[in-house]
Amino acid sequence: MRITSLGAKADLPQPRLEFALSIRADLGPAVEFTTSHGITRAMFPITGGEVAGEGWRAVILPGGADFATRLPDGSYAIEARYFARTEDGITLSVLNAGRMWAQPDGSFDGRTRAELQAPEGPLAWLTDAVMFGTAHAAADDDDHVWIELWRAVL
Repeated sequence: MRITSLGAKADLPQPRLEFALSIRADLGPAVEFTTSHGITRAMFPITGGEVAGEGWRAVILPGGADFATRLPDGSYAIEARYFARTEDGITLSVLNAGRMWAQPDGSFDGRTRAELQAPEGPLAWLTDAVMFGTAHAAADDDDHVWIELWRAVL
């Protein structure tokens, strides 16, 4: 139901999605354990990787991590935090959170929401962008996660 069904005078415009950037996160060995309450926690160190947008590229700096909690349905709630640096020295902060679901072939596919922060300059638009993403971790590749981010535009 649109907001006019709740009494608003007009419905809001529907956003559309525009492709924003791609990410390849390189992962180190996971640390995983089950708590005394039966909750499985995992940490995937982010050791590097690459970010590519229209007209710019960045390397992911080592030291970030993807933290995950296994949910009762077998999916994982994820939250990754890391920094990247563009070829011309701009540092970016990335927060990518969402859910990953196991697929029949052993891979994981997911949906994320991302928040990037950039200093003033050519990539400052990243700070204001509302982004949604798709993610994939292949069954035969424990070393990478692949993400495409899409910007919501009104």
